[in-house]
Amino acid sequence: MGLSLSQLLEVSFEYKIPLPKEKFQAICSALHNQICSQAKPLSTENHAELLDCVVLLARSSPDDLIAFLHSQLEIENEAVRVASLNLLSAIVGADLPETKVKKFLIVKAVKSTLSDQNAKVRKAVLHFIRRLLSSGSVENCAEWDMVAYVFHEFSVSTSKLAIQEESTIQTLCIDILQCLDTSVSGMTQVLWPRLLEYVVPAQYTGTLKPLCRCLRELAEKKQQEGEEAACLDYSGPVKLPTPQGLLARLLVVASSPYEREGHGYAALQLLKALHHIIHAAVGEMWVVKIPPLLQYIEGNTENSLDHERWEHMLLQFLRTSLEMIGDSAWSSQISLELSQQMAGYASPSKEKSFLYKALGTSLAVCQDLVHVKSQINTFLTTTDYTEAPEREGVISILALSAESHLDLTLNALQEFGAAMSKVKISGFISHLKDYHRGKRGKTRSTLMLTYSNVAVHAPKDQLLSRVEADITGNILHYYRASCQVLGITVTNKDMYLKLTLIQNVTEISCAILETRDSQEFEFSYKQELLGYMLDFIKKEPLDSLASPVRYKAILAIEHLSKLKPSLTLEENRELIDQCFKSLFPLPPLEKTKEEGETAKDALHIQSLYMRSVEALGKLMKTLLEEEPTADWFQEMFDLLRPWFSSEKEWERERALQASTQLLTAYQETVNSTTQETFNRFGSLIGLIAPYSCDSLATSRQWVVDCISCLLCIQGQSMNLGSAAEELRCLREALTAPDPEALFQTSSKMARVVSEYFPSEQATDFIKATLGGMLSASPTCATAAGLWMKIILKECGDAMLEQVPDILVIIYSHMPTIQEGSLKQFLVEAVSILAHRDLETVISSLLGEPLPIDSDITELWRSLGGDPLLATQVLKILIDKIKTPTRQEGRITSETEIDRDWAAAESLSATCAIFEVVSALQSSKAVQELLPELFPVLLQQISRTLGQEMPLPRISSQREFQKDLQHTEGDPCRLSIQALEAVLFRAGNERLGRALREQRTQSLLENPKTHHEGVCLLVSVLLRAELITPEILQSLLPWVNSPTENLRVTSTAFLAQLMSDPMLREKKFLKSVLSILEERSQDRNSIVRQMAVRGLGNLVYGAPEKVKKHKKFLLDLLIGALHDIFSSEVIGESMKALAKVLKELKEKDIGSSFKDLTQQIRTYFDDEDDALRSMAFVLFGILARLTKRKWKTYFADQVKKSWVTLLLHLQDPNPEISMECRATFHLCLPFLGLKRLQSAISEHLGGTAELKPEELQVDICRHLAKENAELLEKLYQITITYFYSSWEEIRAVAANLAGIILEHTDRQRMKWLDLEYLLMSLQVLQKDPSPTVQLVATEIISDICSGRVIGE
Repeated sequence: MGLSLSQLLEVSFEYKIPLPKEKFQAICSALHNQICSQAKPLSTENHAELLDCVVLLARSSPDDLIAFLHSQLEIENEAVRVASLNLLSAIVGADLPETKVKKFLIVKAVKSTLSDQNAKVRKAVLHFIRRLLSSGSVENCAEWDMVAYVFHEFSVSTSKLAIQEESTIQTLCIDILQCLDTSVSGMTQVLWPRLLEYVVPAQYTGTLKPLCRCLRELAEKKQQEGEEAACLDYSGPVKLPTPQGLLARLLVVASSPYEREGHGYAALQLLKALHHIIHAAVGEMWVVKIPPLLQYIEGNTENSLDHERWEHMLLQFLRTSLEMIGDSAWSSQISLELSQQMAGYASPSKEKSFLYKALGTSLAVCQDLVHVKSQINTFLTTTDYTEAPEREGVISILALSAESHLDLTLNALQEFGAAMSKVKISGFISHLKDYHRGKRGKTRSTLMLTYSNVAVHAPKDQLLSRVEADITGNILHYYRASCQVLGITVTNKDMYLKLTLIQNVTEISCAILETRDSQEFEFSYKQELLGYMLDFIKKEPLDSLASPVRYKAILAIEHLSKLKPSLTLEENRELIDQCFKSLFPLPPLEKTKEEGETAKDALHIQSLYMRSVEALGKLMKTLLEEEPTADWFQEMFDLLRPWFSSEKEWERERALQASTQLLTAYQETVNSTTQETFNRFGSLIGLIAPYSCDSLATSRQWVVDCISCLLCIQGQSMNLGSAAEELRCLREALTAPDPEALFQTSSKMARVVSEYFPSEQATDFIKATLGGMLSASPTCATAAGLWMKIILKECGDAMLEQVPDILVIIYSHMPTIQEGSLKQFLVEAVSILAHRDLETVISSLLGEPLPIDSDITELWRSLGGDPLLATQVLKILIDKIKTPTRQEGRITSETEIDRDWAAAESLSATCAIFEVVSALQSSKAVQELLPELFPVLLQQISRTLGQEMPLPRISSQREFQKDLQHTEGDPCRLSIQALEAVLFRAGNERLGRALREQRTQSLLENPKTHHEGVCLLVSVLLRAELITPEILQSLLPWVNSPTENLRVTSTAFLAQLMSDPMLREKKFLKSVLSILEERSQDRNSIVRQMAVRGLGNLVYGAPEKVKKHKKFLLDLLIGALHDIFSSEVIGESMKALAKVLKELKEKDIGSSFKDLTQQIRTYFDDEDDALRSMAFVLFGILARLTKRKWKTYFADQVKKSWVTLLLHLQDPNPEISMECRATFHLCLPFLGLKRLQSAISEHLGGTAELKPEELQVDICRHLAKENAELLEKLYQITITYFYSSWEEIRAVAANLAGIILEHTDRQRMKWLDLEYLLMSLQVLQKDPSPTVQLVATEIISDICSGRVIGE
């Protein structure tokens, strides 16, 4: 049917055959019904065909068709109206010549539906309007009503955007406006200036971009037509916006330039085009000023735009424009316009915020002070202070107005505050409600912020005179009032109030600093405000990070600290220390972020932390700028130092980050300006570097940053070369978790640093490094040790002057660093220094107090264990003992103290030899040096014999005290131990065992037995063949030493050496004999004793020389028997004579025989067992020697001595009685009584046990019969022994007297004095010895009873 109808209509149109009216109406109805039908939707092709038919009808009979469709539109049916509107759209869109003139009728038909609220109908109308406005001409068709409908529909849909249909309608409206072509014929007349009425109303904001475009194009056309055409007629029917309203609206829109696809850009373009409408005075200025604003928008994006700067640019543009206009009334009007437009913007919004600022700017320019004050008062009194946007708005208005009206603004604030304080709140409950809602508090906070913002915007030349009393004073007044509840001051826990005061402090400080005279201005409120800020920081929780109070307070302090009066050093210390304490202990950032409920919370926490750290860095830099000295820098670093040793890794990490900030600040302030020498490089490297092996990777990287900064500071006058790049690479390597890898990387860093290390700061570095060992974690402590080793190795040659001080530092730390691996670093450090300056290291070690402790012991052993050093060390130590040195500055008035000091170094060297030798890896060094080692150590033993330990060594006279006490220990024993160690290394284990078994040490260390120890020592060494001519040569000078100990030692050494053939073989015998002869007359008895022993030992060393020197020997030895001062000398002489006489014959003795015999007899009754024993032995030797020459003489001596011998057969000492028995046996022949000799021999001969009483009985019997004279002598001598000192001899004598009486006739005893005998026995009865008493009693009894000597 369609095809046939289409053909029919084409034929009718082509041949101008009119259709009958009934037919036409029927066709229209049929087509309309088919299009409206919902039962059977049309295909696209069929629908298009039907529309073609309608267009053909419009060409044939346009009036009839329009009338038909108009009638359909009046039917209140959605489908019918939508279909009719669509058909009209198709007709308009076909742009037929027949319908062009009928557009007025078409629009009139459509207008009948404009009140329809059906969404589909509205959309159909809008589609029609789009077709209409896109057609070639819009003249004379009530087209403005269509344009107005678009804006109306946009406004209606804005409030219903949640509905999808409404959103579509709004989009369609925008699309219509975007497609609006101002070049269409008649469009200018339709749109200009009516479109302007849609610029200001807020409900049309979404249309502004296309609207501004259209208006700009229209305005430009009007300008081309001439000024008159461009001017607006405000008296006409169209309600046009005022120039002030347009300027205000377009600037507010421009403040958000990227909103709604960039309507701000379009707004500025329109503003430029409307300059002739706004005001004639701005035309030229806007042509210049607006293009840069447009370029700024083009050069940024919504994300990159600095919104604050952009607003400042717009406000400056507004201010300049108003100043160009220069009309107070005009400025007043724009402020009113801005006020009126506020209701049209959402709250909060960027646009409204800007609007407030624009209003403040307009008031600042306005010279109508009454108007300005009125506006300010209006906003102060009408603002809802419970709403944040309104609070911010009123702050902006007053602050900006103060730029030109400071006094007016401050007075208005003062009046408002006074009025507010007078407001009474009725009733207690109302009072509480008011506080609960926070209205008053918010009002006060707003006033506080207003005051500080006023300070920021106030003219700089007026600020200082008003900032204290009128601004800061009022701020503090409101703050204190806010801290009161019902008149009672309470602790401020209101975060908003804290932040308000913090912002006040920041803004006022910045404002003052921007004034010309800020450095001369003394801000009287500085201390009070600082107190508040510090209090806020202190009260921030240390277990969470939720508010910006902390970092903002730190920033406020940073600004405030720049003001005068300057703080004291202590105040600055407290300030920065409190900031550290507030920030460092916070939980780890990751843990803190986990406390946030959302990802946004976590980002907020992270932002707060980062800002806090940045604020701390700024504060440190500011404080350093205020006091740009290295000392103050060090003070701040000292406050950081304790945090490095924290057990919490995040605290260490923060301290290291702060260190980086502080070092950077120092570099940028102090270092860059003063160029002074940085003398803290060593100590800071020592402190920081060990943390390159911290448990946190971030901490390790902060360390690299610190070191890089330190190198830049240190190397400011040097070319750092590739050091910076190397450190950057090593920084990345420190992310590795493996400790060994970290140690390697840290060591590489140390080598980089060593190239720029200032050698004069070595002690500071060592001190800091060792301090770190004590407080750091194990890995950091190890890193400290590595750094110390590397710096000493790489820079050691340049540090020679500081070696003594470095060693003192190391020694002082050794007692506290006891962990094995760490202590080894100290040992290795000393070893490194020793390779550089061995003499100094040894002198330093020797200066340590005695006895040396385990730490110093370990150091000596480390030197001994180093094959490259061991021999050199021993040589130096030998020299130290040979020539003990006195340090300068020693006390000279006390000789005892002097001697102690002089001896201390030698003893220390001796002890050191012991440790060094004990650690030797081989015995070669000792064997080579033995000829030097043995004499000096033996000399040291001799020097220290019987001595106490030296006094503690002191460094200056000021430290001297008279009551210094000797330290514990035996210096001689220490010396002996050193010698034993040397001999053990030089010989073998058997030698050491021999010395131990013979208790050589105990003999040597005792002054009474020292000489015996020396002899024993020499005998062992002789067997080991360790005594050399060199050793002997070293000892020979000692014999003439003024020191008795040395004479004793050397003489004892020579005495024992005389027993070895070496002296004769090495041709020393003659000189030694001469020495012994001289020493035999020494004033020291032990020296004389040893000289005598040495003479006697000639028998063993050179027996063939005894006869040659017989007279020499006998004269000296017999002379020694006359020594009246020492029994030891006498005893030694007897022993020597015993040895010598055995090598001689009777004829060799010569005239000395008599003297010798007589002298020997004098010791038969000596109380000294040794002398008594040797006397009997010597007498026996003489008995053997005596042949012819001296037989008679000796027989006479025997007769004088035989009774004594008889009695001593029962000597108290069994050994002496045995010696006496042998001698008595040898002497019997000289008595001349053969039968008696035979009888006695039976008792004394052989090995049978001697029975003294039987022997005595036999002797008495024989003598009673054969030789009464001898019997008498026997009796006379016997009774003299009643008074012997030995009780055994007294008992023997008494008993022998009884035997004599018992076996002798009274007739033959005429010589007997019985009375004297009885009296003597009675005395013995009272003897202390019971044995003696008993014997005496028995004899008296026998005498009285007549059993002996008859009646």
